[in-house]
Amino acid sequence: MKSFKQNAGSLLAAGTLGALLASSPALAGPLFTVDESGVPGAAANTFQADRITFEYHARIDQTNTGGTLAGNDDPFFEAGFLTKAAFGSPTGGSIPSQLNSLAPGGYGMYGLFTITGEADESGGGIRATFDTFNMTLFIDPNQDTTLAVPAAGSVIPGGSVGDDFAIINFTLNQGEAHIFSGLANGDFDTFLNVGLTAAGSAYFTDPTPFFPIENLGGNTETFTGGNLTTNFTAFADGGGIELFQNQVPEPGTLALLGLGIMSMGFINRRRVKNT
Repeated sequence: MKSFKQNAGSLLAAGTLGALLASSPALAGPLFTVDESGVPGAAANTFQADRITFEYHARIDQTNTGGTLAGNDDPFFEAGFLTKAAFGSPTGGSIPSQLNSLAPGGYGMYGLFTITGEADESGGGIRATFDTFNMTLFIDPNQDTTLAVPAAGSVIPGGSVGDDFAIINFTLNQGEAHIFSGLANGDFDTFLNVGLTAAGSAYFTDPTPFFPIENLGGNTETFTGGNLTTNFTAFADGGGIELFQNQVPEPGTLALLGLGIMSMGFINRRRVKNT
């Protein structure tokens, strides 16, 4: 079982992150405003950003209906969580905030998601097309929530979750993922419909109304347990960048984020343990 603990030992390499965030105008998104004053214990602080970095951990249960993955009719179910790392600025670097701060008032942010779809063999790897993608994004005021990818079923947070609150509900607009030849790593690109809660509108305060689309994309660093010939359960870890959008871009620009960004070392990854 993959596990991850949000706590004071989770540190970000802000300088390395900033180098990536300033490296490509193609990765820039529209500006949005965050007001952290509504997070219990946090100090009053408002800032503008154009992206949020994250890492994710997931389990994929793949059903193979034939001798090989073929015909795009082999269904899968994926369950996992992501944790937001830092806010980024179009002028370069990460933006100082209380997200993951070690100081009093620091808070965490995590999303719980499930995905369904169909998989197909592609060039010795796997191409997965998403049919559904449901995710809720939470704020963890005291960074005391424990997250783990279970052996079966969806992620159920542990630790002290009574003070956590939802800020965004996401549903699928479109998306797909690829696991490359050798079944070791890959990329993904999704567009999700954004539905802010009342608490989310107090946190993401501008624009109003808020952006209707989120682009969530990046790279899968590790993919273990997959194959092309039988049913399997695989575990995946990776990360990427979240951009908000007014609309889904033209098809030629859909793959902006799956460009090997994890290999540039933009996040000093938090510790992932096997328990």
